[in-house]
Amino acid sequence: MPGFVATVWVSPDDALGAVVMANVTAGLSAGTLAADLLQTVAEREPRIPAPWRPLPSIDPQLLDLAGPWYRGPAPYVLRPQADGFMELAAMSGGNGTRLRPTGDGDWEGLNGYFAGERLRVHRDADGTVSHLDLGTFVFTRQPYDPATPVPGGVDPAGWQAGSTLDQGGVGDDGGRPGVDG
Repeated sequence: MPGFVATVWVSPDDALGAVVMANVTAGLSAGTLAADLLQTVAEREPRIPAPWRPLPSIDPQLLDLAGPWYRGPAPYVLRPQADGFMELAAMSGGNGTRLRPTGDGDWEGLNGYFAGERLRVHRDADGTVSHLDLGTFVFTRQPYDPATPVPGGVDPAGWQAGSTLDQGGVGDDGGRPGVDG
């Protein structure tokens, strides 16, 4: 048809398509414009995630690890993924750490804050999970769970006012060097 150009381009890898139609016979490269549109959208628009679907099956030991965990008072969630990996993320949001199984019962962080760190699952004598150790950070099912190890320990009397740390942590008088004389 004279005076009209059109093209349809698709990018199956990006799940995108572009349609260009113009009421001209010359001066417009419809193919180049369609390719530029596809590239621009692929680079700048976030991809819509696939809808959530429950896993068809899950290893019971993985299920033992899923759910809420606490690093001190901070809540996290450990989620099994469809590919057999897991994701650990703060409940407050933000990017999590993807974990892959190492084959010996441990997991390895692949990205984020815990990239390269090893997650070790610690179990009680009866086989139940007691806590997780991820790069020396202890994750428990309760905030500051007294039944699990806390790096540095916990004073059995609880937090105490008047300790040397509360008084500045320097010298016998609790003063700050160079400030309190």
